[in-house]
Amino acid sequence: MDDNLPVVLAEFNGKGYVIAPAGYGKTHLIAMSVKASKQRQLILTHTYAGINAIQKKMQALAVPSSRYQIDTIASWALRMCLSYPKTSNWTQEYPNGNEWKKLYIACTSLLDRPFFQRIVCSSYSGVYVDEYQDCSTQQHLLVEAFASLLPCRLLGDPMQAIFDFADQPVDWEQHVYPDYQKLGELRTPWRWRLAGADDLGDWLDDASRRLRAGEKISLNAPLPKGVERVEVDLEDFTNPKRLNLFYKFLDYEEAVIAIHAGDQRSKNKTHKLALLLRGKFSSIEEVEGKDLFIFIKKFEGALTPAKKLLLVIDFLKKCFNSIDGILTATTKRGERAKLTKATKYPDVLAAANDFLTEPTSKKLSHLITTIQLNPETSAYRRDLLNRWMKVLRIHEENTDLSLMESAQRFQRDFRHAGRPIRHNKLIGTTLLVKGLEYPHAIILEADAMTPKELYVALTRGAKSITIVSLKSVIPT
Repeated sequence: MDDNLPVVLAEFNGKGYVIAPAGYGKTHLIAMSVKASKQRQLILTHTYAGINAIQKKMQALAVPSSRYQIDTIASWALRMCLSYPKTSNWTQEYPNGNEWKKLYIACTSLLDRPFFQRIVCSSYSGVYVDEYQDCSTQQHLLVEAFASLLPCRLLGDPMQAIFDFADQPVDWEQHVYPDYQKLGELRTPWRWRLAGADDLGDWLDDASRRLRAGEKISLNAPLPKGVERVEVDLEDFTNPKRLNLFYKFLDYEEAVIAIHAGDQRSKNKTHKLALLLRGKFSSIEEVEGKDLFIFIKKFEGALTPAKKLLLVIDFLKKCFNSIDGILTATTKRGERAKLTKATKYPDVLAAANDFLTEPTSKKLSHLITTIQLNPETSAYRRDLLNRWMKVLRIHEENTDLSLMESAQRFQRDFRHAGRPIRHNKLIGTTLLVKGLEYPHAIILEADAMTPKELYVALTRGAKSITIVSLKSVIPT
């Protein structure tokens, strides 16, 4: 990093940007720039994990809290529109889907009102927008409204521009380069320097340059320390040893992330792989928790305890291995089961019967806990399971809320608190892990990834990366 770059950003008084590759010290730059500023800055990012990372860096560098406010673009826009509902014409507390685009339009219009401009200009003296490659075009228009009022600095990496939203992504060639001044570019791979993995960092630096230039990466050449290639077809189900590569990582005390591409087919593969590994690696869920909300909507619509139990059993199979083996045939039909000498797990039978008698969240929590403690089961979608249990707990403690309202309350809090990582052997997609860092990364089916997906996946591991590829040159 140019030692003077933090001061350049702090003193800049226009519209500018910094190219900040993954792992090259972007969070450190933001913190040092704010520290060099004399007045309060608004820092906008996209995720609460991003907020936490910036907050920790601010604290580590002793940046006074009076100098900044950190928020996601989504939550800042929502809070402002809800604060002025008549002017913004916005009252929806829990937006979803295309409603977010409408929210950004409403907030952009709000920023055009003189009274609100005075509020913003008296609250902040400048704006930083982190991970700018993750912005939609509608978010870009909102940032443009900010940039007409205050100094605006964008930080991002076009090579990490992979998306999961319906709106068009920001186009750097069209939206950034013509109208914003380049203030600098980060060039030192600090993530790997600080991890003591200099060889890995240098190799990734070269690989990143190749990918940016549209070139290929050869896996034939001698690979540096920290980089390993595994040539195995994960889709060859006739090969009983195809999953062996994962087992050595179970002895690692540090976190390991296995990464698939971000398309829907690959998303499904993460859950299937976790199932095949019997939960030794647990798959992580998208932030929106669509599967959970779909289930809750069906559950609330079920008219009888029997139908509710059948839905529960189906959902449990999405979270646990071996559900069929611990339930009686009668329970699996949604009926009360009789205890006999042949009953293998009387506690599970009793919990299911209790739920049929009284289908409450408390009884359902007890059933799930009983299954969780069963010696035959293992959770392979812990993230999904933990969210469900927390929704049930909220519902137990707030009887005036419906189950769906409890889920919406949980989702609001979840967006602020972020994803708790209790299990440190994980499987995710490039969309779910970009912006995050793990000691070790396994790149699954690397030869099937796009250049940008490959770049995101390769730059997640700070100490080692294992590349699973049938091809010796990637991307294909």
